Amino acid sequence: MSDDALERLKQRQRPSVPTRDASLTSSSPDISTSRYPESNTQEPEIKTKQSTIRLEAELSNRLSEVCKSNGISREVLIEALFEHYESNPEAGDAIISLAKTKNDQRMKNANLKRAKSMMQKFS
Repeated sequence: MSDDALERLKQRQRPSVPTRDASLTSSSPDISTSRYPESNTQEPEIKTKQSTIRLEAELSNRLSEVCKSNGISREVLIEALFEHYESNPEAGDAIISLAKTKNDQRMKNANLKRAKSMMQKFS
């Protein structure tokens, strides 16, 4: 009896399934929906470059507070400040003068720190 049932299973006609398209590109148009409608006027993508900067701790805190209170990032604020510097020569001169003073002070501090480190290393 089990041989008879086995034969009936082997002889049974199975439904055929149409073959599917296994290609990587689909011929049917891809329909996607989004919660956010695309605007017709797309702005060109701005290329950015990541960089790190060292700031005085207190100045960094003040900069963060200004950014937080205005809802902007530090990078955007620095970009805006630089654009203002470029467009306003009088402000630019004052900014460069202050920057040179700060740079001289930092160089002195760095040299002092290096000298202390070398004295500890060789004494």
